[in-house]
Amino acid sequence: MNLVPSKPHVGPSSGATSFERALRKILKSAPQDLWLDTIRRARFASHNPLVTWMLNQPECDFAVAVHAFYRSNPAQHLESPAPLPAHPNDDQIFATCLINWDTGSYRKHRLKVEDCDAPIRQISRLHQKVIARPRGSLPFQVPLRFLEPKGGTPLVLPESINPEIAPDLWALYAEAALDVPQTAPGLARKMANFMRKFSLG
Repeated sequence: MNLVPSKPHVGPSSGATSFERALRKILKSAPQDLWLDTIRRARFASHNPLVTWMLNQPECDFAVAVHAFYRSNPAQHLESPAPLPAHPNDDQIFATCLINWDTGSYRKHRLKVEDCDAPIRQISRLHQKVIARPRGSLPFQVPLRFLEPKGGTPLVLPESINPEIAPDLWALYAEAALDVPQTAPGLARKMANFMRKFSLG
């Protein structure tokens, strides 16, 4: 799952944007279900700082890390493997996932890894590349758990923390260019849907 690079950043590249700071505050007190839902809505490279922040939190669920790992196109890193940087930047998500795993992160696994998080074709491709390498020839190790991300239960979002339904949350996610409906929840969206159906009919 490759990120779209052309979307303009929602703020300066150094430091968190106001949207990101607000999202961090919400996520810190939210269940991991919202974390996984949020990372699934992150489409652009400008979201990498938020993704990296999530990966560096001790409560980050395994499913969130797996989604981030596979969105970094891990098979590509095995084509010309290089040592992991000691201090990965926000765009080095592959390295962040592996380093954090090696230091004990992502051992909490409550949420289910769906195909949208780790597509079976990507898993298979990565597995083939790992097997093709002589033992010990890689400058890093891909955890077996990342190659077989099983277990967990599907995420459940109450309406109060569903970005597509909760008005304040929708507004924040829309401002941050996360993937939510273009129209605000409520009457405006109902009218937009009605007009769309009317024009198609």
